[in-house]
Amino acid sequence: MKSICAIVSGGPFSTLEGIKNSDFIIACDKGYEYLKLNNLNTDLLIGDLDSCKEIISKKTKKIILPKEKDDTDTMAAVKYAIFNKFEEIKLYCALGGRFDHTVANIQSCIWGIKRIKNIKIYDKYNEIYFVRNSKINIPKKIGYSLSVFSMTNICKNVFIKNAKYNLNNAILKNSIPIGVSNEWVRDSEISVESGILMIVLSKLEGK
Repeated sequence: MKSICAIVSGGPFSTLEGIKNSDFIIACDKGYEYLKLNNLNTDLLIGDLDSCKEIISKKTKKIILPKEKDDTDTMAAVKYAIFNKFEEIKLYCALGGRFDHTVANIQSCIWGIKRIKNIKIYDKYNEIYFVRNSKINIPKKIGYSLSVFSMTNICKNVFIKNAKYNLNNAILKNSIPIGVSNEWVRDSEISVESGILMIVLSKLEGK
C-alpha cells in the first residue's frame, strides 16, 4: 500500500530529517541536488530544470516540465502524489528564500488537503500541518510556539484543547491572525468542523 510521499522542493536547504521513513521521494528541480548531497535516492525528478545544477543520473525517472507553465514544480509534485494514491505528503525545503515560492507551496498544500487527509511541511525551525473538516493530535513540542490560522474565508467550530489559550466552538477568519503564538500545556488536540486550518509550530528564539 502506498503511504508516505516526500517532496523535496528547491527552496533554501533546511533539513531532511525523517525523510528516510518515506515510501517514495520526489525531487523538485534543485531538490535533486539536496538529495544527492545527502546520499539519498530520488525516486522521481519533477521540474523544468531551471535551478538544478547537478548532473542527473540516467537511471533517475524524470518528468520534465516546460518552463512556461501554470503549475509550479512543487504543485506538479503534489498532484503526482495525490493522483498516485499516496496517503500522506511531507514537504521539505519548501520555506524561506523567495516569499512568492513559499506562498505558492502553502497554496499547493491547501489544494492537496482538499483531496487527502495528511500534508505537512518541515524545515529546521518550523512544522506546518493542514487540517480540513477534521481533528489532529499534536504532541507537545518544547521550545516551539503553537499557532493556528484559517486558510479559508472562515473556519467554523474550531476547538483547541490543552493549550494556554483554548478555543471552544470558535470562528476563525483568514483576515485576523487571532490564533498566533499560543503556548503548550501538554499534547494538544485541534479540530475544525468546517474549513481549512494551518497549524504552525515555530521554534522560539534561544530555545
